[in-house]
Amino acid sequence: MKHQDISIIFVPGIRAKPPPDLHSEQLCRCLEVGIIHAGGVSAEASVIAEAFNLVGWSHAFYGEHADIMLDMPGVERLLRGEDKEEDDLREAQSFSRRFVGILYALADRFPILGSQFSTRRMQSRVHEINRYFSNADGAATVARKQVAGAIKHAWANEQRVLLIGHSFGSVIAYDALWGLSSAGTIDKVDMFLTMGSPLTMSYIRQHLQGAKLRGNDRYPACIRRWVNLTAIGEVTSMDRRLSHCFAEMRVLGLLESIDDDLELVNQFHGPDGLNVHECYGYFASQKTGQILLDWYRAGNI
Repeated sequence: MKHQDISIIFVPGIRAKPPPDLHSEQLCRCLEVGIIHAGGVSAEASVIAEAFNLVGWSHAFYGEHADIMLDMPGVERLLRGEDKEEDDLREAQSFSRRFVGILYALADRFPILGSQFSTRRMQSRVHEINRYFSNADGAATVARKQVAGAIKHAWANEQRVLLIGHSFGSVIAYDALWGLSSAGTIDKVDMFLTMGSPLTMSYIRQHLQGAKLRGNDRYPACIRRWVNLTAIGEVTSMDRRLSHCFAEMRVLGLLESIDDDLELVNQFHGPDGLNVHECYGYFASQKTGQILLDWYRAGNI
């Protein structure tokens, strides 16, 4: 299968991101390493990387790009494999990280009480999330249109689509899929892959497109398979399973399956140390590589 036959559409998370071409280049380096770790060969990794398409929604939302050079030491360290998995796993399971997870769970379940204990970073994220949900200056509409446009372009070219949403990017991707469904599309993305997704949070689900509707109208109907990855130590997804949160989609027959894997070890080390939420670490993992490789090979059968 050639890269022209497939499209891997990636929707990054919240915060300003580097320019899409530079960001894509580094993510593809990580992606190829993950595929090789999963037993793929260089030719397969190259074809998959060539099909990678990053939706750079953050520039319109924030009005600026982040500096890619801030990411590079961590990317190079990750790709060199400098850190032992058992050491990173131990840190990811530390009490301090579990405590932050408790704060996120508290804020999700009791918003008023949680606001009294939230960190400055949490408060900043809440502000950005509320800006999206309020659609201030039409910023959310713009982001969703960019994602939907990339999907429709791939469908028009009769490509198999793997849609990836990292962090809050999974929320934007979900909302874009709902919009496509509500417009009457009959096409489906072959796989929706979410990473470190806050779709497990009650507050997030209450504000999704279609959340106030019932039955089939509440959910997107253009997903064939949904796979969710959560790194050990993640706080935004709180060890919840999307297969539980969106079980009704399966009952209604809107998709074939929803599967969760909560055991990924994210080994990205940034300026502040181990960052189990960072997208580079997700892409470089063997688990992600295996999913991408299996999906690619399935099209060659």
